[in-house]
Amino acid sequence: MNQPPPHGWRQQVPPQQQGWQQPPPGWQQPPPGYGPPPSPKKSEAPLIAAVIVGLVVIGGLVAGLVTYLNVNKDGGEPKRADKLPALCGNISEAALAKARTTNPNGLGSHEMDMPSDKGKRTICSWHQTKGVDGSGYRGVDVYVQTASEMTIDDMVAQHMKAAGVPQQKPLDGLGDQAAAVLVEGNSALTDIWILVRKGDTTVQVDYTGWDAGLFTNKKPDVAEFEAAAKGLAEEMVAKI
Repeated sequence: MNQPPPHGWRQQVPPQQQGWQQPPPGWQQPPPGYGPPPSPKKSEAPLIAAVIVGLVVIGGLVAGLVTYLNVNKDGGEPKRADKLPALCGNISEAALAKARTTNPNGLGSHEMDMPSDKGKRTICSWHQTKGVDGSGYRGVDVYVQTASEMTIDDMVAQHMKAAGVPQQKPLDGLGDQAAAVLVEGNSALTDIWILVRKGDTTVQVDYTGWDAGLFTNKKPDVAEFEAAAKGLAEEMVAKI
């Protein structure tokens, strides 16, 4: 039987420890590999895929921009002051501007007497002027021959042998007789010949070119192309 403590004494109550205590005998810290599983790491695959897609898109945009700028660059050359044969002055600056060929090409122009007094042959050539005649490409050569024995049928037959898909049609109201031969192929390059006979003189206008598209060259509008070439021929024929 428990006796009360003597007078003046109190039972000593062990103080309660604060915080964590050491595990009781027989218990140990869990070995490695036990305990709650670690949080799973977030996969980086979606981020890598997004980066790759972004690089592909940027690369495509850059390539497209380079292609666009290359196709739509100014197709002309710096303005020259080449002197052409006097007969070339029959064609006005306005007609040349409409044809986008305002740059005189002295290397491709000349005048010569034909053998055996068979008249005279003159070639007038123009190209594009940089900063004036736009993108794409345009070039024109005008051939004038006096005392010519060639007929319109001869000239048409000659040009219908050109590579590509030539088409021909007669033209009214130009010289004594006239025709046009349009030559198109698989590329954007388009070539039209305006063939005219007036008296014993023949005039042949060779007008060539293509237009700039969005990312590639394209064929010119045939009606506009023909009108520009025909305008050059009309001015030359009117003054001979």
